[in-house]
Amino acid sequence: MSLTDITWEEFDTYDKVGSPMPYDFRIHNGKYYTFEEFGIASVRRVFEIDNSDFSDYLSGKRTAEEIDFKAQNGYWPPTEEERKMDKKNFLAKHPSSLINVPKNRELFTQEELEELIPVAEELWIKGEGKLPDDYVSPLKK
Repeated sequence: MSLTDITWEEFDTYDKVGSPMPYDFRIHNGKYYTFEEFGIASVRRVFEIDNSDFSDYLSGKRTAEEIDFKAQNGYWPPTEEERKMDKKNFLAKHPSSLINVPKNRELFTQEELEELIPVAEELWIKGEGKLPDDYVSPLKK
């Protein structure tokens, strides 16, 4: 839900919530909380968890990690499909790694590769001087 002004010392006095996994969730005055440690100096921040989100966790609809992510960021973590789409969009704008990381090509159709590979090859040559010796173009000849 959001960052709170609750100190670690206050959080530590709140009642621990039994949960399916050993996770440090707390409850106080009907509200649920979690914490995260940030930075090298381990600064602890306490976040409030929306009650309905915590109910989803207890019922198995959400994981503890998802609950923590939403409490800290205000939205659910991206799905695998959303992550793939983000990566695909990034690679479309910066296609060079399509040359040396063949696995990245799996995100694209053959038609998309036919547009991106020439651009990627040109960028690679501009930056490295030549294509890698072991490079095999994915374009149909």
